[in-house]
Amino acid sequence: MTIKKYLLGFNSFMAALLLIAATSCHQKVDWTPPAFEQKPIVNSIIKIGSPLTVKVSLAVAFNAQATPVVDNAEVFLYVNNEYIETLEYIGDGLYKSQYITQEERDYRCEVVVPGFQPAICSTYMSKRKNIISFEHINKAGVDEEGLTHPAIKITFENEPNKLLYYEVVITLTREGGIYRPRLLNITDPILLNEGLPIAVFSNELIEGNSYTMTINYSTGSATNANDTGWVTNLYPLQVDLRTICYHYYKFIKQQYLYELSTSEAIFSVGATSTYNLHSNVQNGYGIFAGFSSVKSEIINP
Repeated sequence: MTIKKYLLGFNSFMAALLLIAATSCHQKVDWTPPAFEQKPIVNSIIKIGSPLTVKVSLAVAFNAQATPVVDNAEVFLYVNNEYIETLEYIGDGLYKSQYITQEERDYRCEVVVPGFQPAICSTYMSKRKNIISFEHINKAGVDEEGLTHPAIKITFENEPNKLLYYEVVITLTREGGIYRPRLLNITDPILLNEGLPIAVFSNELIEGNSYTMTINYSTGSATNANDTGWVTNLYPLQVDLRTICYHYYKFIKQQYLYELSTSEAIFSVGATSTYNLHSNVQNGYGIFAGFSSVKSEIINP
């Protein structure tokens, strides 16, 4: 996953070649791949109330065909600095615990891959916060195409004296599938303070024991009614309030910036900057993070 940073340089290189070909320029392009140090990749997203699963693989250079999984690692789990168990290998580079994760615990994994230094990662999982109330607004505003768009209004618990991190996930059920809608027209001051069009935020500016947040979204679908013109289609939805750890918060935000910079770099010769994905794995790459969640009832607008 962290090796994505090498793909950005490759994409910029390919875009440069395309531009050179289009302008009939025959100037030689000298490009040397960045120095690369192979290390283990350790990835785990902890979901409180479920067993902990860790995927172990090896980082490879940008031109490798695949990322090799590791089937001979030893993965040791510690909770509050106490050894709990050695995770069981279940195939495809995955190691699974028997331990059911709980809130308000420190989790640490030590991953031993032959030939490498032990990869160590840890995070703290806070107590989940509850949804106090939830409301759906069918017509909350008008988008850039003149269509009305819906919104959700959610009130949730907070601890103003403790730095916490949250994510609000909206899921729609449409044509037998479940997907996340695109957020738009962000007006909530807490989300605006984060500076990104995603519902991942801290409680840094929330002062009370609860907070009400309004999130506008697009269903991405409309119907042309002869008498009223185009009308936005609404679908059954559910909201998931996640209390996330610091490393989850950092990773999701940097993942958004990385994907944005990567897509722009494909069309921009000479792109000079990107965003590395957040990693909290010592002696390796990857992310060790998690969340606890509370789901709302399903609403059919």
